[in-house]
Amino acid sequence: MKDLLHPSLLQINYLMTLEKIEKKRGCVGTVADICGVSHGPVSRFFKECVNYGYLTEQYTFTEAGTRALRMYERILQVTQSYLTRLGVSEESRQESLRQLIENVDYELLLSITRSDTQVKKDTTISQESSTPNFLEKVLERGNYEVGIALHQVNRTGGPRLSMAHQGFEHIAVIRNNSRGSWLELTICPVHGISRIDGKDMTGWLSSLKYENHGQLCEVDLRANKVRIPLSACRFTRSSHGNIKGMIMITVTCTAGKAHMPESTALLTFWM
Repeated sequence: MKDLLHPSLLQINYLMTLEKIEKKRGCVGTVADICGVSHGPVSRFFKECVNYGYLTEQYTFTEAGTRALRMYERILQVTQSYLTRLGVSEESRQESLRQLIENVDYELLLSITRSDTQVKKDTTISQESSTPNFLEKVLERGNYEVGIALHQVNRTGGPRLSMAHQGFEHIAVIRNNSRGSWLELTICPVHGISRIDGKDMTGWLSSLKYENHGQLCEVDLRANKVRIPLSACRFTRSSHGNIKGMIMITVTCTAGKAHMPESTALLTFWM
């Protein structure tokens, strides 16, 4: 997986189309016409695949190329199924698919979709995990401390802690009461070095959005606390009974007058 070329969704379609057509001579033009693009992008990508060992000079698949294509098809299938289970509308599903395929590390993406499938199979934590009263079946009413971690969502390397990990205390609180169930995070300062003058910088979280059924919802920042409804989270249970929750979030920070660009992270918490 680490050595797998990470093409765009459109480039994966180039490869799937190439496999389907019988006419290999002039295949660049045929693939371009079928995919509705000009010849240049297809030609450049196929040459990259030749250099990577996926295609021969005649644009036929090598053994490595066939294995890679099967993996791409598998990733597409499980990601599409994941978006369907989340309830993402058909209108926005293709764009959500493109974002996940092109921007999320494959191992992390497969881990997310496997975890979601496990939730569906679990006899105790099943579809109730997406409803407000889910925790009533698992926890008594009250407050519970949980550990959290935020990992990068990118296409290179394995899962690594995100810069956003610095922006929160690493112990959060689950609040489960008659008013609802939330994951409550405490904001703390983010420290870094300016790329302009090398000075130490201190920033604070300025916004947080979470993904809920394919839509981004922004939370209120109150007294250095943010709350994410547990109904938006996905849950899995280990063979030992431990429960892990996951949710995709997008955050921005400010340092003085500077605003850091939005970054997306996978927030994980465990009980």
